[in-house]
Amino acid sequence: MQKFTLFLLLLAFSQLLYANPMTIQAEDFDQMSGIEFENSGTTIGYFDNGDWLSYTNIDFDHDFKSIAFRLAKASFGGTVEVRIDGLNGQLIGTLEPTATPSWFDYQDQSIAIEEIEGMHDIYLIAKGTQGVCNLDYFTLTQETVYVPNWVLVWADEFNGNDVDETYWKKFFDGNPHNNELQFYTPREENIVVSDGTLKLIARKETYTGQGPYMDEPVTREYTSGKIETQGKIVFQYGKIEARMKLPRGKGTWPAFWMLGENLFVEGWPRCGEIDIMEHGQDFDNLGAAIHTQAYNHTIGTQITGTYQINDYDTDFHTYGVVWNENELIFNVDGNTYFSVKKGDIGSTVEEWPFDQPFWIILNHAVGGAWGGTPDDSLYPHTVEVDWVRVYEDQQLTNTTKLGDQDEISIFPNPARDKIQIEWEGSPSNYQVKVTALDGAVMMDERLSLDRSSLNVSALPTGAYFLSIFDGNNFMGTYKFVKE
Repeated sequence: MQKFTLFLLLLAFSQLLYANPMTIQAEDFDQMSGIEFENSGTTIGYFDNGDWLSYTNIDFDHDFKSIAFRLAKASFGGTVEVRIDGLNGQLIGTLEPTATPSWFDYQDQSIAIEEIEGMHDIYLIAKGTQGVCNLDYFTLTQETVYVPNWVLVWADEFNGNDVDETYWKKFFDGNPHNNELQFYTPREENIVVSDGTLKLIARKETYTGQGPYMDEPVTREYTSGKIETQGKIVFQYGKIEARMKLPRGKGTWPAFWMLGENLFVEGWPRCGEIDIMEHGQDFDNLGAAIHTQAYNHTIGTQITGTYQINDYDTDFHTYGVVWNENELIFNVDGNTYFSVKKGDIGSTVEEWPFDQPFWIILNHAVGGAWGGTPDDSLYPHTVEVDWVRVYEDQQLTNTTKLGDQDEISIFPNPARDKIQIEWEGSPSNYQVKVTALDGAVMMDERLSLDRSSLNVSALPTGAYFLSIFDGNNFMGTYKFVKE
């Protein structure tokens, strides 16, 4: 009897151990195609499009919810499909590896997987590009992967005829910074909103003026445009993005960046600076950076990242940052290429001044430290901005709540064709009005329990307000983007 009890205890203990995270070394595959080894056979390298690995008889009866991959990647693009029981078997998760500092700098990246039961073979299949990633090992875990629920909270789609000065102010300043050559003016020659985009135009022209920040008039040989939300609207944390097309040629230095709200109290760089996108004379490389009191320009303390791209002047691309209490994550078209963690650089205000509101800046500088000597034959040069959008992570629900009316949800946002409206205990019919940001009524329709979706496919691309009325009762307004 005692031996049997001991056996049961040992069996229970072994099952408890097995229920803990299960780590599998990447090189311990049972079958593979196209795989090469690195680091004396301890890691998988050159995991390219079409290559695959398989691992047999994995017991999933332990509530596995995620896989943490230990990987390295010094490029962009590609995915790893996680399938079971065959190359065309059930897809239970997809890894989109983000860049690490080098092919030998391994970091953990986790994905959620579909919960399944029983014994299965795991297949890891590289898709999309050469150099999807290098793999060291992966761990099946019971941890839930946190997935942000990004909800649009502010946007400017630049669909009007001028800059919306509710949110932006146009710069009028000829003071030199970073050895730049331009005089920023609010004139139509330098700042234009037309055909759904903002244009910041740099020109080769002699201009004399005295802006509000200047002690006396100055003359410059170039003019350009700059706008910012300082004094209008600020943001703290979220996903901040702009879709832009940039000029090519020596002398241009466009930027999309942010400054801390306490600039005029603490000064720069103590206020903090987040450079989401800068592009200078290193033509095929875009830059991101942070500036703080502790990390600023001094060799050895600069914190910067670069992204190689060659069609920035012919196509629009989305440049963005995901900003939270612990990290700044920079991306282009959703591809993460650079991040800065509070835990790595320090949490003092001199090291991490990013726990405060910041405002947004768009500008097109001429010359200077990054722009270089202008090629006058190429002017005028134009930076074109399709939109700027700011999202908050609202994790409470996978739909979006409308105002204070907890029973109302509308989704998706952004929307392409239809917006679904869900309203617990909704009346038999209600009125929905969609207006443009300038107040123009675009849609005014009555919905019902039988027809609870709104067809927005005919709306032009841009941001809109959606208001709901129950009879004469105003229920609230929500902002959405039509893609």
